[in-house]
Amino acid sequence: MAAKHTLHVALTEPLVSYVDQKVSAGHYATASEVVRAGLRLLIEQEDEKESGRLTRPKTIGGARPSDPPLGGTIDR
Repeated sequence: MAAKHTLHVALTEPLVSYVDQKVSAGHYATASEVVRAGLRLLIEQEDEKESGRLTRPKTIGGARPSDPPLGGTIDR
């Protein structure tokens, strides 16, 4: 599905590296695809948490939801 909106975000260096690795390995075509996949997982995790099925927050690329945005951006 083609993106309908553009959003610029700041990422920590470990997250930028993770995104770059996933794209370089061919798992995703673009950085945006990696971020969208992560957001879909976050939505799923929050849905599970609301229903009481999740007991511990997961981390993505070593970052927790409370981590401040630092480092590079995904704008390529």
